[in-house]
Amino acid sequence: MPAWLGRFLKMTFFGSCLVHDELQKNELNRYCITCDLALCRYCISTDKHNDHKLLTIYRHVYKDVVPLEEMKSHIDCSKIQPYKCNKKWVISLNPLPHCGSGSLVAGDPTCYICKRRLHEPDQFCFCSIACKVEALVRKSNEAGGTSLQAIGEALEAIQNVEIKRKRKRKGIPHRAPLK
Repeated sequence: MPAWLGRFLKMTFFGSCLVHDELQKNELNRYCITCDLALCRYCISTDKHNDHKLLTIYRHVYKDVVPLEEMKSHIDCSKIQPYKCNKKWVISLNPLPHCGSGSLVAGDPTCYICKRRLHEPDQFCFCSIACKVEALVRKSNEAGGTSLQAIGEALEAIQNVEIKRKRKRKGIPHRAPLK
């Protein structure tokens, strides 16, 4: 787990940039890994961050998300449920708060940490980056330390877990004919 990841997950995005307060469209929707800063489009254009590692943050269903392809180069994104947003695959930074709808049936496959329902539980174990990080931290604490080896072993253990479906699907869904 990179050192910047914990701070990145705690940051608030899409507020107004204090440096470029007088300009329009100054929302903080970029993150500079090198500087550990949330940036707006005008901060990026000042050439101070040309050779820095940057991430683009999007909003998807009231959640902050980052493109899967951008994040893959920095962390292992396997076992995190991706979502489709404007023709891009994205992953959520933090889980969406539970609304208490009660639609979750006992035994339904859920995120290991926050118990949010997963769309493809046979492939994914976590709904967000924060949940995967939390699982790694818990696993390393159980192992008695937070060494990189313990985190690596925890990740390997999480990836090897198989989830069984409670009941089988009925088959291929068929749409009603259009008239």
